[in-house]
Amino acid sequence: MNDSIYILKNYILHRIKARGRHSLHSPFVFDLYESCVSDPAKSSFKESIEKIRKDLLADHSTIKIEDMGAGSRVNNSAQRKINQVAKHSLKSAKEAQFLACLCQKIDARKIIELGTSFGITTAYVAKNNPQAQLHSVEGSPEIAAIAKVNLKELEISNTTIYQGNFDVVFPELLKEVEADIIFIDGNHTKEATLRYFEMALDHINKKGLIVFDDIYWSIGMTEAWQSIIKNSRVSISIDFFHLGVVSLNEDYTKQDFKLLM
Repeated sequence: MNDSIYILKNYILHRIKARGRHSLHSPFVFDLYESCVSDPAKSSFKESIEKIRKDLLADHSTIKIEDMGAGSRVNNSAQRKINQVAKHSLKSAKEAQFLACLCQKIDARKIIELGTSFGITTAYVAKNNPQAQLHSVEGSPEIAAIAKVNLKELEISNTTIYQGNFDVVFPELLKEVEADIIFIDGNHTKEATLRYFEMALDHINKKGLIVFDDIYWSIGMTEAWQSIIKNSRVSISIDFFHLGVVSLNEDYTKQDFKLLM
């Protein structure tokens, strides 16, 4: 099946099956939805961060890309324009603010992000969670360098960017950081997604959250998501279509949700 058709088909099914907030019987999920989706607080840092996004989308400079994941559906060339990379890789402001809010709701102190890109989502999370230390990993050297410049411009000091292959950097980082929340993005393959999930299980806070990007990007990614939510360590799963969130908190009753963002 064509990838675009696959995504559209699943999006339509998601819209049909997604629950409304009044059917949420989990206090954790209801509170999360009310705070971060239904009526989210506006970030006071949005204007400065979105200015950087605007600059990236207007930048026609060419950079070298070292893609260590599933690659781009749009352009797999090693040389790509910054504006095209930004257009197809950056999360929307709404999704970035949701992730920042998610960290606030659990009072996250240690955060790991796989897939810095140009640092836009990183900036939202870091700026809105000054109590936290954010560790972000980016595979492509030139993209990582631009992200560091962007974070410096925003005067962000609670974030460290690591450049390297996720398979090398992530396990070493997990030895040093017991994260409260982990964002997994950047390598959209079933095998890598499941591998990083298994790595995270033994090193994340027992009440931690793991967030997966683009769970309907391909059949393989959807299969990975289905396997993850069936894992005995997962208590709650929330399918937002573009993002998937799982909780490992043993205090919660096992439940799976499909929600609109």
